[in-house]
Amino acid sequence: MMQNRTTARGFIFGMMISAVVGLVIGAVHAEDARPPLGSAAAGSNDTAAPRSEAAEAWDAVKDTTNPALLEAFVKRYRNTFFAVQAMARLAELREAAAKVPLATFPAGPIPTLPIHPGPTTATDGTRPRAILYDEDPSNPKGQQFVGSVTWRVEPIKTEGQPDEVAAHAEVDMPSRGLRVTISFRRNLDSSLPASHVIDLGFQWPTAAGGGVANVPGILMKSNEQARGTPLAGLAVKVTGGVFLVGLSNVAVDRERNLKLLSERSWFDIPMVYANQRRGILAIEKGEPGEQVFKTAFTAWGQYSAAAKPAADLPGGNSGNVYGR
Repeated sequence: MMQNRTTARGFIFGMMISAVVGLVIGAVHAEDARPPLGSAAAGSNDTAAPRSEAAEAWDAVKDTTNPALLEAFVKRYRNTFFAVQAMARLAELREAAAKVPLATFPAGPIPTLPIHPGPTTATDGTRPRAILYDEDPSNPKGQQFVGSVTWRVEPIKTEGQPDEVAAHAEVDMPSRGLRVTISFRRNLDSSLPASHVIDLGFQWPTAAGGGVANVPGILMKSNEQARGTPLAGLAVKVTGGVFLVGLSNVAVDRERNLKLLSERSWFDIPMVYANQRRGILAIEKGEPGEQVFKTAFTAWGQYSAAAKPAADLPGGNSGNVYGR
């Protein structure tokens, strides 16, 4: 347990530090770097220099347990060193909130969504399916919406490094006004203890539930109606509608995740909306997705590892709270 908590702590802080790099932390405001009173640089004037706005604001929020306040602080004072401290505080709060296992919803009643899944949705084989199952208090079976998925191999160009590729999916669900982008990429950042990173972006301007507030994890399943098996990793909310899932870099977890990504045909993405209702987005690979992952694994030099037999993987009907 201690080792798991230490791994989680390092993982969260790694992701927070990576995010902070984009905040241009080197551009610290001059007023936030004033020399201490009484130092030679402060001069002989005994009058205390006025504190910066960022410093005053940080004093007011540094002990808060409300992540929203810290996120607002980072947005307002992103070019100050105090933003770094706020991100670290956010990481501490998120670690404390991560006591619930990755593949469970927050405390409270957990309905199976849907209780009775409908018949398999027809497909022409060229447009893989996406199915959204939404919790509905007035309907124990929930609501079901059908959309489609477009898969492609996406090139990633990084200055000073060889070209990289990602497995990219775009989910389109017109009946719900929902579009989701998903990018699976190999992690090349040595400061981030993850084998792969999954970026999730939800574009949902008409979301009845106020949008997606939390994505506890990602599961893999063998078919549309099977129960899912969670990928070992950690999900972090980056900003509104944007989430990052880092997959565990522990050897046994890494091998298991590669097998699941390679062999299972469907993804389950459980969601908690802002109004605390729940939903599941099921996404089919189909033939296009299978080819995209095969190409990506080959480019990453991981195809043989993904194809290697592994007797310890759970079956396609393994139980979990999201499974159907």
